[in-house]
Amino acid sequence: MGSLKKMLKSLLLLVLLVDLSAIASCTKGDDINNNNSDDAPFELWMGQKTGSSGTWSNLRWMVILPGGDYFNQLPGEGFLNFSRSQTGGTWGTFTSNGNSGTFTNQYETLNVTRISDTEMETAGYINHLYKLASVDGVRLSGKYVNGIPGWSTSGNYPYGPNDAQPMIQFERNGNFSDKGAFVTNFTMPNQDPQRAPGNGTYEIKNFTLILNYSDGRKITKAFSGVLDKKVNAGSELVFVGGNPFYNK
Repeated sequence: MGSLKKMLKSLLLLVLLVDLSAIASCTKGDDINNNNSDDAPFELWMGQKTGSSGTWSNLRWMVILPGGDYFNQLPGEGFLNFSRSQTGGTWGTFTSNGNSGTFTNQYETLNVTRISDTEMETAGYINHLYKLASVDGVRLSGKYVNGIPGWSTSGNYPYGPNDAQPMIQFERNGNFSDKGAFVTNFTMPNQDPQRAPGNGTYEIKNFTLILNYSDGRKITKAFSGVLDKKVNAGSELVFVGGNPFYNK
């Protein structure tokens, strides 16, 4: 009888281990996101291309997947639906050997040397690549203006307090007020309802800003800090959809 009990226990343990192994090996198709994780399932790198120092007008973006595939553009709408079928840029392969690495696609080969965990030197270019810090769960506080540095002290900001304007205000409690951050014609800010000013709540995860408007709209934009600097509530500069937004 004792031998039979031991045999049954061994059989149950074997079945349990097989079930756990099956669960661990399950995948969700080609979508590389894992929204249950605090860490993005990829590395996002950015740098300024030659001739763009200080202007943020000509940026190089690299999205590196764990298997070595990389995408050479920033998806403007963010990463919630990012997969290997992403369009708008070029897919290639990143290989590394020690501190040396190579980005290769059908149009270019870019050799790099790793200086630290967050910085790579690019052969033939003055500007380096920097690994962007995670922004999961960040809460902002301030008025962020699309592409107008120093306007709060220069006195040249051409909008009144009640005007539609390229600015979005964030609060630490998760609320936002979009004054027209995505509007293209400020004389008719409601011309495109999807871009119109509004307010609601926001969250940030997987390098994506998620804006849930009170009128039912949902807008997502790629979101990050600058180079390898961490984002905090009062960061002076953040990137929304690949564009620089400056804190008032």
